[in-house]
Amino acid sequence: MKIAHLIRRDFSTINPFYGLNAVKKELLERTALVVEDENQFYGVLTTNDIITNPKILVIDCLSIKTLVDCEQSVQEVLTEMKIMNTDVLPVGKEGNFIGLVFKNELYNYISEYNFELETIIQERTQELKKIVETKDLMFSIIAHDLRSPFNSIIGFTEILKNNLRDYEIEKSEKFIYEMNTQAKKTYNLLENLLNWANNQAGKLAFNPTYCNIGKITDEVIEQLKETAQMKNITLKKIYSGNVNANVDKNMVEVILRNLIENAIKFTKNNGLVEVYSMVIDNNIEVTISDTGTGVDDEDKIKIFTIDENKTKLGTANEKGSGLGLVVCKDFVEKHHGKIWVESKKDKGSLFKFTLPINAISNITPKKKNKPIDKVEQ
Repeated sequence: MKIAHLIRRDFSTINPFYGLNAVKKELLERTALVVEDENQFYGVLTTNDIITNPKILVIDCLSIKTLVDCEQSVQEVLTEMKIMNTDVLPVGKEGNFIGLVFKNELYNYISEYNFELETIIQERTQELKKIVETKDLMFSIIAHDLRSPFNSIIGFTEILKNNLRDYEIEKSEKFIYEMNTQAKKTYNLLENLLNWANNQAGKLAFNPTYCNIGKITDEVIEQLKETAQMKNITLKKIYSGNVNANVDKNMVEVILRNLIENAIKFTKNNGLVEVYSMVIDNNIEVTISDTGTGVDDEDKIKIFTIDENKTKLGTANEKGSGLGLVVCKDFVEKHHGKIWVESKKDKGSLFKFTLPINAISNITPKKKNKPIDKVEQ
């Protein structure tokens, strides 16, 4: 820490041959006066000089005549001030006087610097803590949530390996179907895990383009048809076919897939899951509605945080890592949108999120635009 940026250049100068009585009043107001004559530097007159070395002329009172260099450190200058028992020192550059430094200002700077340094250390500590927690959570998920589906797949393949020739086609198909289901669940879990970890590390690409939300919804619903059919759950979509939004398509697919999968997971057999969108102001609001078990009031915020999110079994004992909704929140906020849930216990849930609307959309935004073009799957 050099003193260069702490030099005071708004000093007052006096002639070395002035009488001391003539400058006392100004000295008491300014604390220090620079003594110069025709650009020749003589020293600095301080209030301490008139107490310890009172003379008739200013030049005879001076005790501070040596310049400290502007490249010296704050600590070096404070040491010199202590040795010379002074609160101010003149500063020079290449031997020429350029200004003054004051002890109180040097100490203030050190205090502010230390405070800023402490703040930076605290921020870095929190970042490091978050990284460690992320690492620990990833290992926990890998150790527990990934192990279970792999154990199932290994078990099914082991059974088929030993009994394939003896089983009927229908029984073999059942095992293969179960393996396929477990493999898909494992893939989705890995995708959520990697998305979340990359987002936490700031390594996830964000490439917004103008996309049709309806088309993205169609693609995701098509992917999840079989999952819904396993519980005889009806999937419906209700939206305007011309709604476009400025979004990252991959991220929106992940958001929709996680929310719809979550709705299927907590909806009982023969239930209903609907996806619909409407234009509100400058945003598209997307809603995933289900007739499931609902969310307790105390869990409505917790389910979107990794720290307090405790996973629950689905209506068919489906397991999960708790990462899906956390990833949804991260991705929605990447788009400067919001995500929330409206729900009552055992009354179903409405998971809602907003996305920025395409400025060149053919739809004129309205305060409350009713959904149209209902299509049932």
